[in-house]
Amino acid sequence: MNLLSEGIAQGVVLSTGRKEKHSIDGVTRDFDIYRIKTDALFYNDQNDRIATWVSEYDSENGSDLLGLEREAYNTVIEDFIVRSNPAALCKTQRDIALRGQLRPGIVLNDGRVIDGNRRLTCIRRIARDACEAGWFEAAILDDAVASDEKRIKLLELAIQIGEEERVAYDPVDRLVGVYRDVVKNHLITPAEYGKATGMKEGEVSKLVERAMYMEEFLEFCGAPEQYHLARALKVDGPLGEFAAVLKKWDNRRDKELIKQLMFSNIVIQPDKDITRYIRDFKDVAGTDIAQEFKASEQEAMSELFEKMGSEPLTREKVSDLRADTELVDKFSRAGNRAREVVRRGKLMDTPAKKSAECLHDLEKILPEMLDVLGSAELHKVRSNLCLIIDKTNELIGEIDARA
Repeated sequence: MNLLSEGIAQGVVLSTGRKEKHSIDGVTRDFDIYRIKTDALFYNDQNDRIATWVSEYDSENGSDLLGLEREAYNTVIEDFIVRSNPAALCKTQRDIALRGQLRPGIVLNDGRVIDGNRRLTCIRRIARDACEAGWFEAAILDDAVASDEKRIKLLELAIQIGEEERVAYDPVDRLVGVYRDVVKNHLITPAEYGKATGMKEGEVSKLVERAMYMEEFLEFCGAPEQYHLARALKVDGPLGEFAAVLKKWDNRRDKELIKQLMFSNIVIQPDKDITRYIRDFKDVAGTDIAQEFKASEQEAMSELFEKMGSEPLTREKVSDLRADTELVDKFSRAGNRAREVVRRGKLMDTPAKKSAECLHDLEKILPEMLDVLGSAELHKVRSNLCLIIDKTNELIGEIDARA
């Protein structure tokens, strides 16, 4: 249905007489705000917040969500949106029920909702409970936007991420969007993504890199593009450490092995703080324990592969693997042994490092600098130096006693 012609003619689109400013393609102008019957609208299948849920639906049902009739499609997406953040949605629903829809959304002329999925969900639920028609207030953009997939995506990014967000994106949802739109489908360039979202080039590059690690992780799990698994395992944090870790390992072979080992540890999660656990992989690089660490981790990974089997990993299978105490202990022993050696090495280095830093700081105090000090300041400096001498003599005595 064309909302601005057929919709108005059929009475499913009503003018409110209000206007609201929006910036489209860098041009800010006033848009008329309309009341639109909710059954004339449909959720935007390109919305990044929905992508992980769509992948889960397609996987569980063996069918394409986009092939459903409109109302069936809307019902499934509505359930996704409710389950993604039930507490926040209930709060918004109560607010709309009490005060009405205060912030209009944005829809395309064909009924696709670009901004306002959560508000639309609340209004649909309120109307259903009251057994009456639901009405959604929104600006309606013309067909020039509705027919251009790239412009739809840039518009969505500018509104959902570029403007101040009411509810923050799940980090994995954002990675999925970056992977699909920038890496896989080449719908938009990194520069266009940055311009739409207000992100710097370096920030976008890191996001793209992390999105590629995410897809590699899913391939490691035998579940390519099963984004719901990445969301369930909360992979964004540990994947954010990959670049810094891999930079510490010298050759390509080591980098690839360490990446596979980190994927294995994300699956098994031998420590609750898996992000910090993965971060420590970089401290092992270049140490005497590095070879032993790789061998122990590789042995644990081989056992993981055996128990994973040939079927794609699912949340249930991951839960079973994490409940395998023998397997988890094998990973823990490999990681903890290396961490303990590295920690001891750092402790041993500390006295030499601190004493060198102290000497370096003292050498910065030149005799002529004392000429400008008053008696009180000179006394304070002398007092501190005496304390340094006492501490120095104490440590020298301890060293001599061990010689």
